[in-house]
Amino acid sequence: MEKLNQGLFEGSSHRAKTTFPADFKNKSLYSLGSERKYARQFFAMYEHRLKMLKPRVDREAHKIWGHNSREVNGKFIQHKEKILDIVSGELCWVSGTIFADMKHKLNILHDVEKGTDDMLPQIPSKYVDDDNDAVVMIEDESGRAILHNPELLNTSGLVTGCVVGVLGIEIQAGIFEIMEIAYPTPAPQGDRDEESTPEDQWVAFVSGLHVDKETNMDLRLLLFQQWVCGELGGTDDTSTAQNISRLVIVGNSIARAEPEVNDDFLTTNNFGSKNISRFLPGSLLVFNDWLAEVLVSLPVTIIPGETDPCEVCLPQQPMHRSLFGKNSAYVNTDSLTTLTNPTWIEDANGLRALVTSGQNIDDMGKYHRAGFQGLKEVLNAMANTMKWQNIIPTAPDTLYCYPFEDQDPFTLDETPHLYVVGNQVESGSDLLDLGRYKVHLVSVSKFSETGEVVLVNMKTFETKIVNFS
Repeated sequence: MEKLNQGLFEGSSHRAKTTFPADFKNKSLYSLGSERKYARQFFAMYEHRLKMLKPRVDREAHKIWGHNSREVNGKFIQHKEKILDIVSGELCWVSGTIFADMKHKLNILHDVEKGTDDMLPQIPSKYVDDDNDAVVMIEDESGRAILHNPELLNTSGLVTGCVVGVLGIEIQAGIFEIMEIAYPTPAPQGDRDEESTPEDQWVAFVSGLHVDKETNMDLRLLLFQQWVCGELGGTDDTSTAQNISRLVIVGNSIARAEPEVNDDFLTTNNFGSKNISRFLPGSLLVFNDWLAEVLVSLPVTIIPGETDPCEVCLPQQPMHRSLFGKNSAYVNTDSLTTLTNPTWIEDANGLRALVTSGQNIDDMGKYHRAGFQGLKEVLNAMANTMKWQNIIPTAPDTLYCYPFEDQDPFTLDETPHLYVVGNQVESGSDLLDLGRYKVHLVSVSKFSETGEVVLVNMKTFETKIVNFS
């Protein structure tokens, strides 16, 4: 028996110590507080986004294209302050906000017309179909112009809400043939004290656990629990596990139960289908039993996701303490931290990570016929949000979000060192070069589908994928 237990470590006594401070810049950036006002218009949010990003786009565009200083095919490039100033046949560039008109995009006016506005609409799997691509436009306070160049539009991945500059020629009234695209100047990136970061400190990221009482506990989930606690595998496994300083659960911990369809409108309550709960208390009990075993060994951070029992609108607020049952006493202690979605995370040596549960990337995939089928498409979409300097550009147009009045927190005033997105089709990583700054991109797949956990080294950003099958 002693030989079998050789190499195992007890509890957290030999585990790498977590270095996540209790307070840091932007910790409460996505916190809505107790006084929430939903009667506002979203115009203010778009206006603030344009105010923040347009000067940064113009700065980059002037570097690339200039104004009456760069010649292309005998024509000097002109800068137009407004879309309305564009002259047919003149080579010019202009900046503004992208808007994509799509056949299957949700429309509240249509719901009101049909009398179905008191029910949660069925979210489409994609906003375009095989016969109708999105009509992509650029707009500002003066007007709109339709952008044309299918190949460039497809590779750039432009979606509603991103602010860019476009170079081109108006080929006919209201249609702008584009040649190049300019993006905002990246926001500053914080300094890191790399020398003080331990070589062997790792953080584990997992998403899409989808714990469901109907199927009880997935065997892979039990294997993961035992492994991360240092109770499974050989010497190499236990050595890896004890160097994990924290587990971050990136959304969709609880499986969603679809409600029964009730066609008896005479006995239905007055609140309509929006009042029907989609969560089973039994699933929470199973999840809390699993979580209790992990908390004994290492600290856990939980970020809500689309299927978790919390509000639909982004930014999702931390899961309520009452949902954690016997673990509720540990909430917001060093052992168990609950954060918003999206959220910033910082370690004691200055590493700044931006983490989302994946709704932003999933929604962007609906703008394309085939969606995002693999890791390459996911990482490319993540890179685009960094280039656009807005992690959720499609909110509020195609993603529910809170109507912010004097800010758009999804627009970046700081570029992260690490950008993690959960609940994707495949796990993997890439390095994005933004010129002065570099961003490490990490995609985390749904554990319930792939059995994968992603480990990230806090010093080198090296990633390891551990598969439980």
